[in-house]
Amino acid sequence: MAERTFEGARRAFAAAAGEIGSFFSSLARARAFSWISIVLLAAAVTLVTTISFQQIPPAVSVGQIAARDIKADRNYEIVDEEAGKKLRDEAMASVLPVYDYDAGLAAAQEGRVREAFEAARRLVAGWAPPDRSAAARAGTVLPISDERRAEMERLLSQRLGIELPESAVSQLAKDGFNRRSEGAILTLVSRAMSGPVLTEAPQREGEEPVRAILRTVEEAKEAGAPPRKDEVEVEDICLYPVVFRVRAQIEKENLSALGIGDARTGAAIASLASAMVQPNVIFNRTESASRRDAAAAAIKDATIKLKAGEMIIREGARFDNWHLKVLSGMRAERKSASYYLEFMGTFLLVICFLLLPFMSVEKFFRRGRVSREDHLLMALVGLSVLLIMRFSLTLAPAVRDAMLLSLNSSGLHYAVPVAGGAMLIRMFLRADVSFVFAIVLSIFAGLFVETDATFVAYCLITSLTAIMAIANADRRSHIIRAGALTGAAGVAAVLGIRLILSANAPVAASLSETLWCMLFAMVSGVGCAIYAMIAAPVVESVSGYTSDIKLLELANLNHPVLRELVVRAPGTYHHSHLVGLLGEAAATEIGANALLVRVGAYYHDIGKLKKPLYFVENTKPGENRHEKLSPSMSALIVSAHVKDGIELAQSSKIPRAIYDMIPQHHGTRLISFFYEKAKVSEDPSLQRVDPKDFRYPGPKPQTREAAILMLADVTEASVRALKEKSPARIEQTVQKTIHDIFNETQLDECDLTLRDLNMIATAFTRTLLGIYHARIEYAKEVENEKDKQTHREAAGDHGEHPQRAPEGEGGPGGD
Repeated sequence: MAERTFEGARRAFAAAAGEIGSFFSSLARARAFSWISIVLLAAAVTLVTTISFQQIPPAVSVGQIAARDIKADRNYEIVDEEAGKKLRDEAMASVLPVYDYDAGLAAAQEGRVREAFEAARRLVAGWAPPDRSAAARAGTVLPISDERRAEMERLLSQRLGIELPESAVSQLAKDGFNRRSEGAILTLVSRAMSGPVLTEAPQREGEEPVRAILRTVEEAKEAGAPPRKDEVEVEDICLYPVVFRVRAQIEKENLSALGIGDARTGAAIASLASAMVQPNVIFNRTESASRRDAAAAAIKDATIKLKAGEMIIREGARFDNWHLKVLSGMRAERKSASYYLEFMGTFLLVICFLLLPFMSVEKFFRRGRVSREDHLLMALVGLSVLLIMRFSLTLAPAVRDAMLLSLNSSGLHYAVPVAGGAMLIRMFLRADVSFVFAIVLSIFAGLFVETDATFVAYCLITSLTAIMAIANADRRSHIIRAGALTGAAGVAAVLGIRLILSANAPVAASLSETLWCMLFAMVSGVGCAIYAMIAAPVVESVSGYTSDIKLLELANLNHPVLRELVVRAPGTYHHSHLVGLLGEAAATEIGANALLVRVGAYYHDIGKLKKPLYFVENTKPGENRHEKLSPSMSALIVSAHVKDGIELAQSSKIPRAIYDMIPQHHGTRLISFFYEKAKVSEDPSLQRVDPKDFRYPGPKPQTREAAILMLADVTEASVRALKEKSPARIEQTVQKTIHDIFNETQLDECDLTLRDLNMIATAFTRTLLGIYHARIEYAKEVENEKDKQTHREAAGDHGEHPQRAPEGEGGPGGD
C-alpha cells in the first residue's frame, strides 16, 4: 500500500514538473516576454543585492539596554557630522597665515625721493633772481611766499604720495633741496626698509610664537610677465619690526653722522624720511582664507563604515553615543533618496551586464546564439546563487562567532559556492555560454558584497575552473572531482590575494587568517559540487535540458524502449547502433557533443516500433508489404514513424534534447524511392504528383548534433546498400551523400561549416572502413560460399531480392 502511494506521488510530481516545464518553455518563446523577463530579472537581482529586511528601533537613549542583536543589513557609510566638523576645524587651524613681503618697495620709495628732490630743485631754480649765486655766496636766504610754499607742497605731495608739514617743506625749500639733505633721507629710508616691516603686530596667544608664511613678491622685470613669488615659513612673524616703531626710531635718529648739523633741517629730514617709510609686509587676508577653505574642503566627510552582517550591538548591551549615531545614520539613509538612487544605479549596471556580454557573443561569435530557454535557465540559476549568497552573508557573523574566529566576516565570503552556478550551467549549455555566464555572475557577486576587485577575481577563477572541470562529466563522481578542482583553484586564488594584502598591509593578512580563508575556499568547492548534484535533477525534471549524466543513463541498453526495439525491430536497433558509432566519431572530430549524438542515434528511429515490418531492415527476404500499397500511402506510413517516435519519446519521459532530434534527423527531405515510383505511375490528366506529399515534415536540423545525426543516418543506409564495400566505393558514397544533403539545403539552419563537413566525411570514412574492413577468406568459408552459389543457381536466384532498393536508398521505407 505504501509502495503504491509513493509511486502515485512520484508520478504526480513528475506530471507537475512536466507541466511547469511546458509552461516556462511556451512562456520563454514569446518575444514580448524576453524584454519583460530581462527587466524583471534585473529588478530581482537588484532587490536581492540592495533591499533591507532589518528593523531599526525607532527611538533609543543612552544607557538603554538592547532587546535584541542589531546587525547591518547591508553596507553603510554613515556621515559623522561632529567628527567631520572637528577635522575641518583642525585642518583650518593648521593653515599658517600668509604675509606678502614686497622687497622692492624700499627702492621704489628711494626713486620717489630722488624724483621729488630733482623736481623741487628745478622749481626753486625758477624762483631765484639772476644774481642768485652772488646772494647765495653772501649767505642770504631766499624768500618763500605763501604762494610758493603751497606750490611746493603740491609738488612734493604728488611726487612722494604723502602729506608733509609746512615747516618741513619750508625748511627744505630754504635749503634749496640740496643733495646732502636728499642723501640723508635716502640713507634713512634704505636703512629702515632693508628688511621686513609689518603694518601691525599679530596677536599672540600667551608666549607662543606666531608662525606664518612669508611670500616674497617681486615685480617682473619683463613687461607682461607675472610676478615671482617665493614662500618661506617664518617661525615667529612678531619678531619683525612694526612700521610705527621704525618711524619713531628715525625721528630719534642723530643726523650729525650724516653731515646734518642744523637742528631744523634735521627735523625736516627726519619728518620726511619717517613719512616715506612704509610697511612692506602685509597680511594677505584673501589668500589666507582661500588656503583655509581649501584645507577644509580637502578633508573628506568622516564616515562610519559598516559591512553587511556586521554586529552593531548585542542583546543585553547598553546603547552609548556611538550606537545612537550609527542607528540615526542608518535611519536617515533609509529615509533619504540615496537608497532609490542606489537601486536605480545598481539596476542600470545589472541591465548592462545582462545584455552586453550576451549580445557581444551573439554578434561576434558564429555559434554564440542563445535561446530564450537558455536565458531563462541562466536567470533562475543566477538568482538561486545570489539568494544562497544573501543567506550566507546574513549567517556569516553568527558562524564566525560560533566558531570563535578572530578574522573579519568578509573572509567567510570565500565559502559561498558562487562557482556552483557556472558548474551547473556548463552541465546543460555550451562552454562559451557558460564562460559569459561566469563573468556576469562574478561581477554580480562583487556588486553584492561591495568589496574590491579581489573577490570578483576569486569568483571568476573558481567559476572558470568549474566550467573546465565539469566538462564531459558523465558520472556523479565526476561532479565531486570537479568540486575538488574548483576548491583547489579557489585555494590558489585566495593565497595570491592574501599575499598581495600581506605586501601592502602586513597586519591585515596574518598567517592564521590566510589559512582560514584557504579552508573556506576548499569548502566552497565542496559546496559547488553539492549544489550541482542537487540542482541538476531538478533542472532536468522541470525543463527539457539533459546533462551528460542523464544521457549516459539513457544510453543504457536496458532502457525499456531500447529493449522493445531489439525485440520487435532488430534491424532498426542494429542500424541505430551503427549510426551512433558514426555520429559519435564525427562529433568528436568537430568538437560537438558526442554523447548527445550517440544517444540521439539510439532513439532516432523508435517510431518504427509501431509498424516495424514496413521498413526494409526489419523484413525477411521475399517480404515486401509496400507492394500492395500505393506510393503515397507507403510514403505516409514511412513518414509517420517521425510522429510516432515523438509520441513514444514523450510518453517514455525521454528528454526533449533527444526527441527533438527525431524529426530533425530527416529534416524536410524527399522520400525519393516512393516519389519516383509515383512519378512512373502518374496520370497527368487526373492528378499530378506533388513533391510536398513525399517529404518528411521537418524541421531541418537546428543544431550541429542533429545535423550530424542526419548525415550519419543517411550515410549508414547508403553504405549498407552497397554491393561492393571497397574503401574507394565507401569513400565515394560518403562524399556523395554529404554533398547531396548539403545541396538540398538541409543544413542551412545549423552551424556546420564546410570545414566541419570535410572533417565529418573523414570521420565517417574512417569508421566505416573499420566496420566493413576486408578480411582473409578461409578455405572452409570459400567452400561454403561455392555450395551456396550452386544452390542459388539451381533455384534460379542470383542474389538479388525484389525488395532491395537502388544504392543509397536502403530499400522501401529505409533510411
